[in-house]
Amino acid sequence: ADVDRNIELLKKKDEELTEALEKMENQSENNDIDDVIVPTAPLYKQILNLYAEENAIEDTIFYLGEALRRGVIDLEVFLKHVRLLSRKQFQLRALMQKARKTAGLSDLY
Repeated sequence: ADVDRNIELLKKKDEELTEALEKMENQSENNDIDDVIVPTAPLYKQILNLYAEENAIEDTIFYLGEALRRGVIDLEVFLKHVRLLSRKQFQLRALMQKARKTAGLSDLY
């Protein structure tokens, strides 16, 4: 009797989990990552945006290096763009440090 009751309970819970998984899969197809991750305060949103932009610059510098290595761009173009991007990256990091300090968070660098 107890075994039958436990089997029925397990079947019911399995159905509930299956329904919940299907619901989550359907919702995840419609969600934009920018809508899912919402910072709790404007300062945290600024920090998140600064971090994303700084990492985008890091990726850009990497791919400029790859383009230079493959001979797609010459050294002069590479240095010009890296200098501009590095200056922007420095400013972003300084602003991010200031924002993190204001928010009471530890330094990244």
